[in-house]
Amino acid sequence: MAFAATVDQLIAEAKEIAGSDDLGPDDYREGLDRLVAELSQIGLTAQGEAATRGQIVNNLVARLKAVDGFKARPDAMGRPIKQPLVITGIVRSGTTALHKLLSMDRQFQGPEHWLCAAPQPRPPRDAWESNPDYRKSKATLDAMIEVAPEILEDHGMSVDDVEESLNVLSQSFCSNMYGSQCQIPEYDAWYRATDDRFSYAYFADVLRLIGADAPDRRWLLKNPTDTFSMQQVLDVFPDAMIVQTHRDPLQSVPSVCNLLGGAQRLFSGANADPARMFAREQEMWALAMERAEAVKETVPGQVMDVQFGDFVRDQMGVVARIYDRFGLTLTAEAEDAMRGWLAAHPRRSTTLHRFTPEDFGGSTAALLERYKAYRERYGYAA
Repeated sequence: MAFAATVDQLIAEAKEIAGSDDLGPDDYREGLDRLVAELSQIGLTAQGEAATRGQIVNNLVARLKAVDGFKARPDAMGRPIKQPLVITGIVRSGTTALHKLLSMDRQFQGPEHWLCAAPQPRPPRDAWESNPDYRKSKATLDAMIEVAPEILEDHGMSVDDVEESLNVLSQSFCSNMYGSQCQIPEYDAWYRATDDRFSYAYFADVLRLIGADAPDRRWLLKNPTDTFSMQQVLDVFPDAMIVQTHRDPLQSVPSVCNLLGGAQRLFSGANADPARMFAREQEMWALAMERAEAVKETVPGQVMDVQFGDFVRDQMGVVARIYDRFGLTLTAEAEDAMRGWLAAHPRRSTTLHRFTPEDFGGSTAALLERYKAYRERYGYAA
């Protein structure tokens, strides 16, 4: 079915929900206009149309709440964000598990899932359940998990837990999120060609707002597509301590296509094309790896490389290496909390199916050629 809503209608709906009318600088508008225009040209399922409309409105509501918060807490807006620890890497390379594991250390703060959807100074933990934004976010996430339980299995998503940066970056409508959900090549081409520093600047202000009452706690951030925008990450967080995870693309790219396939079927139904999806993801992550390597050459020592296989074999050993590399202190309390998290979340690798490019209409030979330099650099080539 057609995506019937106009941008003005979506904005009006968001303003009514938020009870606010200030979306801040209009740098978000070009991406939103392009996204809605292309969504109107592709076939969406009824469920996909409703989900897309809800996602756009929710991102606009979050932006409205954030801008209100910026104005209410000017004291927080000028504070520097010092040496955040940023986890990134080729998709399906352990970034989520590493992020959750490190978040057990209370020296870190991260943007919790519900605060990404409703940016505001983080209330005391015992006040969350009475917060209407928390309750709304929990109900929304619970409904998503009921429809797609793999969200919980693959990402461990919880309304209380730290969330990846993508959930805030998408509020500027210049984001990999949209092109990964449905096939919108014109928007995709624009996104890849656009300097998204404005999106990271907005993200940094959201962090300042959420952490307004805890300005001295170090930020722990995670987003695989930070590899694609590593220069913008460093433009906004120049002293960031970056951990980049690596995994053979012959395994990771088919794995992400398996993950995205369900979302694409939900949004596009019979119009979802696995071969187009695979081609898109193969190229997206090849570009991301190339861009990251180019940036790393300009900041020697600022990015630590971690192999997925090393992390799987010895999670706490990798944690110790990260702390040593960046001069962080791993307390006994934090280590105990991390070991407890690992015990409660055993890896399911022995039961997971290994997918191939051919499962999605791709070519193993083509993938190996596209990632030849990357695979040779990180020891995956035969």
